[in-house]
Amino acid sequence: MKFIVLGASAAYAGPGEACSGYLIEEGNTRILLDCGTGVVSNLFNWLDPCKLNAMVISHLHPDHFLDIYPLRYYYQFDATVPSFSLRTLAPDKSSDFLGSILSDSSKKEFAKFFRFEDINDKISYKFNDFELRFKKVKHCEPTYAIAINGKKRLVYSADTGYSEGLVEFTEGADAFICEATLQEAHAGAQVDHLTAKQAAMVARKGGVKKLFLTHIWPGCDGQVSLKEAKEVYDGEVILLSANKLFEI
Repeated sequence: MKFIVLGASAAYAGPGEACSGYLIEEGNTRILLDCGTGVVSNLFNWLDPCKLNAMVISHLHPDHFLDIYPLRYYYQFDATVPSFSLRTLAPDKSSDFLGSILSDSSKKEFAKFFRFEDINDKISYKFNDFELRFKKVKHCEPTYAIAINGKKRLVYSADTGYSEGLVEFTEGADAFICEATLQEAHAGAQVDHLTAKQAAMVARKGGVKKLFLTHIWPGCDGQVSLKEAKEVYDGEVILLSANKLFEI
């Protein structure tokens, strides 16, 4: 299994970066986790979007879905596969929400290219080489952490506050892509996000083999986040940035 970071910034992207997006690959299976601002541009560096098997939108905050609109235009006008339609797993009623800014005619076009399914965290989803499972996490919008099981096990936290449920969901993960929006200077802030130290604590308690820090606030020094995480977690900690590939 490998994953490619298409974007790793929280809320907005700084120079040369993009918001949340991760391409997960194994064999002939390719799944896009989140599609935030700037993700589609970076996706073209690695893959024709018509080669995706599915897309998952973890929650309906713009930094996790906004590039679905330019992706629609690619599929509508320049797709290399005729009548391509992408299976899209997302929170309940996402299709209605994302279509609400579109005209009636555009809604019909939009629906042709994305086959939305409401995420059900009680079942697993099979995509060729992968099995996906979901866990509802602590955030201000309905949000799902995602586990991808192939030859290896990868868990993506999405956006979340700390919970023991998240710890349980990460158990046995070979790789944990975890949000670390905040630093210790912000500890106690009344937001449903993790500090880098809390992300590291989840990884340690879950027995995660490797921790990847992501979704760090663009105004923060990522090296500070890295240092704070290493104070808690003894395994390898890697700070993510756009257009980097990792083998698990």
